[in-house]
Amino acid sequence: MKSLLILFLLVLSFYSCDQSSSGNENVNGLEVSIDTVIIDTGEDFINLRSGIYFSGLSNDGKYLFNSGGTSPYLERINLETLTFEEKMDFDADGPNAFGDYVYGVSADVNNNLILTSHFSTSIFNSKKQKLKEYRLIGRNFEGDQLVKGEQFTSKIIPTKDYTIFFGLVENYDTGEIFFAILNEETDVLRKVKLNGFEKAKDFTVRYQQGRGASVSPQNTEIVRLGDKLVITNPVFSKIAVYDLVEENLNYYPCLPTLTAPEKVGTYTREVNSREEFDIRKLEIGKEVTFLPLMSDSTNNQYVRISIVGLPKMNDKGLPEMNDHNVFISILNDSFEVITEAEVADGIRKLFSTPIPQKPFFKDGKVWLYLNVNDELAFVRLDLNS
Repeated sequence: MKSLLILFLLVLSFYSCDQSSSGNENVNGLEVSIDTVIIDTGEDFINLRSGIYFSGLSNDGKYLFNSGGTSPYLERINLETLTFEEKMDFDADGPNAFGDYVYGVSADVNNNLILTSHFSTSIFNSKKQKLKEYRLIGRNFEGDQLVKGEQFTSKIIPTKDYTIFFGLVENYDTGEIFFAILNEETDVLRKVKLNGFEKAKDFTVRYQQGRGASVSPQNTEIVRLGDKLVITNPVFSKIAVYDLVEENLNYYPCLPTLTAPEKVGTYTREVNSREEFDIRKLEIGKEVTFLPLMSDSTNNQYVRISIVGLPKMNDKGLPEMNDHNVFISILNDSFEVITEAEVADGIRKLFSTPIPQKPFFKDGKVWLYLNVNDELAFVRLDLNS
């Protein structure tokens, strides 16, 4: 059994500066304490081919479940003891089948697992029994319809009794994004257009290769934070929030002071070579990118990370993204930015790897993925405003 390694401990203080008149003039400084821990796997190992990009937290925040992708298993990691507990093998066929390719893992309010595959989303309990399956492709609805070019995207979020779920619908022809509510008992679908979210299409790059294509999208995400569903897109700081208690949808600008509030450049969306595809991605990445909001049960504030790419020329005279400026914002329960900081150089490199970061927030700390000699580790940012 490998012992737990504390790789380093730093205490750093950062303060916001050069405040923009477009942001909150009452933004304060933020102190960030940083430590790094490694997961004890014993004689086992964790598949880090995709990092933790296809992973999700249990609703109580105790476990991280990492998807095996095309293989029917999850890796269960205890974040309180920092140990790898179990490789959860699921059925490949039959009533408790895992799915053809699980690219989304999350948890519902019952602490059951929500596993999203290409054609369906399923709810599993801790015994790997399938409790519910939602099939969303090739299905007819009452109420609003899915027109040509529209389909459900991202994960879905069910109610406690699984009779209603919330999600997102995207029109791949127009770029329009809709907030969707589906009643499973009546098949009634309601779509609400998310104003301005179609802007993300202007920053999506596509390179057609025969029958296949490479696409670099700007995916709209939906997460449940307490009694609110928070909808974000990496292109802009604005968010949409659906209140599950009041049953209304509102927009909040969430204006930062240390970065621009959105991407503004004009880019070619259809390119003719792989080299042009990579260059266009880098150009878009030089503008600010906003990650989804995070929170936990310890307070009523929200945390957001944003990054700005810093590409450099490599030995072949081509640009590559090997560094980022990284910013952390704290938002209050009215979704106003109240605290901001730019984070140190050591954290910047964590966002400059081929595998994208998928931060999560637990016990007042932001957890960031780190590969240490093919062992799973986390850099944890303890935030004190």
